Amino acid sequence: KNRPRGQWGAVTLTVRVAASDEPSSRPKKSDEKYSNLTKMRSEAQAPFRTARMFIFGAFAANAALGLSIATLQAVTKALGAPSAPPLDQSLQNIGIDLGAALFFGYLYKKDAENREKQMARISREERLSALKCELSSGKVVSLFDLRGFSRVVIAAGDADYCNASIAAAEAVRDPLLERGVLVIPLVLGGRGVGQINSAQIDAPDDATDRRFRATPVYTDKWTAWIDEQKREAKVAEGKGVYVGLRMDGRVRS
Repeated sequence: KNRPRGQWGAVTLTVRVAASDEPSSRPKKSDEKYSNLTKMRSEAQAPFRTARMFIFGAFAANAALGLSIATLQAVTKALGAPSAPPLDQSLQNIGIDLGAALFFGYLYKKDAENREKQMARISREERLSALKCELSSGKVVSLFDLRGFSRVVIAAGDADYCNASIAAAEAVRDPLLERGVLVIPLVLGGRGVGQINSAQIDAPDDATDRRFRATPVYTDKWTAWIDEQKREAKVAEGKGVYVGLRMDGRVRS
């Protein structure tokens, strides 16, 4: 009862500060599966898909509504309602509406599945563009920085597969250099944050060869992307693969 007045003020201030700090300490959750850039690229590559899905969805909903009405009319006629339409007419309407609902529902579902596959592919390409490699000059750049300048070819597998891929590319090195091809060998299995997995790859012979090749950086991220791509393409575990990029960064093969 005889507590000094200033102490009550200090206690009240402390509680208010703690209450105001509590919401900011909670991490914000995002329900966005794909970025806005991914959605925009998907719309640009298939500009009429949204309109088609709207039409298919509207027709399917309209047919489902007609199906419910025709079913109700058939039931009421079967129960002896005098004002209900003829039973054969109601059954015919049920068949037509059911067929239309299934047809337009199937078209809507196919478009939705194709949109999901396309956006997943675009999202993988965006994550690929963020991966980094070291050029012959020692400069570390992302694949996004190479867009418009190089056609990147990633050879991913064990050391023998990568060395064989480099040897095959060496046979046609001059034409590939003219087309701006940059080979990035990735030895799978050598994971590590910040590591560069060039120890198992044959060293470049000359300066031209060094311009022809680059070394992946942060190989754990590269390996994770390759593993996801192999699962999507249903490639057996441990099998060597190559990924070719267009000049604009899209995955070609």
